[in-house]
Amino acid sequence: MSVILDQAPAAPAGRDVLPSATPSTPRAVATRVHANAMPSGAEAVLRRQLAPGFRNHDVLPGCAGGPDALVASMHWFHDAFDEQHVEVLHAVAEGDLVSLHVAFSALHSGFFLGLPPSHRRFTVREMHLVRVHDGLEAEHWVMRDQVWWEHELRR
Repeated sequence: MSVILDQAPAAPAGRDVLPSATPSTPRAVATRVHANAMPSGAEAVLRRQLAPGFRNHDVLPGCAGGPDALVASMHWFHDAFDEQHVEVLHAVAEGDLVSLHVAFSALHSGFFLGLPPSHRRFTVREMHLVRVHDGLEAEHWVMRDQVWWEHELRR
């Protein structure tokens, strides 16, 4: 996957996912973080996309809700999954809030949720809600279908 991390991604062929997104719109910012920087594993690039005082509302146990929490999630995923790809299925922006419906696919190559690597490719859907401030991600919430994840990884 070829990714330009400091620019908004192009829409998939045949889809106009980001019709009016420019590099600084809330929609472009949210997409840049969750479809490019997170799956890339590039910590420095991710940190540059986060506003001062960034708050991650869905954190791993033992993490505070600041930038380190999102970075920890990125590392957690990279320890468990290779060949990560995020496809933005829907992106809806209203003011400074952006809702992303994404398909996350990867190769299960490490332990995840206590499950040993299956070495199989899988896809799960996620919902992210992002608040953008001054062209940077200021807050993040995520909902994942945990039951489907476990189903996909155990099959």
